[in-house]
Amino acid sequence: MSPKNCVLPVVAILAGLALSGCEYPDGMALVAASATTTVRTTSDPAAAPTTVTTSDTTTSSQNSPSPTTTTEPPPVTTTTTTTTTKPPVKPPVQRPTPPASPAPPAPAAPAAPAAPAVPAKTEVELAEAKVVELTNAERAANGCPALVADARLAAAARAHSADMAAQNYFDHVSKDGRTFVDRVKAAGYPAPGAENIAAGQRTAEAVVKGWMDSPGHRANILNCKLKALGAGMARGGSYGIYWTQNFGW
Repeated sequence: MSPKNCVLPVVAILAGLALSGCEYPDGMALVAASATTTVRTTSDPAAAPTTVTTSDTTTSSQNSPSPTTTTEPPPVTTTTTTTTTKPPVKPPVQRPTPPASPAPPAPAAPAAPAAPAVPAKTEVELAEAKVVELTNAERAANGCPALVADARLAAAARAHSADMAAQNYFDHVSKDGRTFVDRVKAAGYPAPGAENIAAGQRTAEAVVKGWMDSPGHRANILNCKLKALGAGMARGGSYGIYWTQNFGW
């Protein structure tokens, strides 16, 4: 259906916040924050040697012949004992045992390649992720399945927020006439579902609360048939900050 069937959103500007609504393609205007919807019908070493020193000494005895008796005065019996001692045996020279050669060290295991460093998320990326988290929390509280974060929808949402901030406007229709359906398909997502936009809210919590307080945006957030979501935030323009949610079937 032609984007021209989309009724221009009603814009409410309160205390520096902007919320606008528009439904696509049947032309029903949404109240408060801007919300646009399409209709879909299908869907891990050795001990040191002991030195022993030995000495060897032997003793021998020699006796004289037995005495003989004669008429002469008996001779004096003399006993002579001769002791011979062998020189001590010189202990063998004990040569020290050379120490065993140390075993070669085991080759070191190759170091595991370092994991690539994950770049830290920017302030914008953290805020966008928080919007997705809070949106899914609202869906869970109302019995809807979680939306899958989709990079294509996020790219379309971020680009639209940046365009509104750079050109200082607040609308679902870009200055070049493109609708959210055109922008989402151009980002590579084939089935655009809905879009919420807001401006002026300083935190993800504040913008999701503002959308939930608006019937049109709340209807998009709690549409249980929608499958995917991308959120985009940009700074600039008269409101200072712009937010976009793109939903997909």
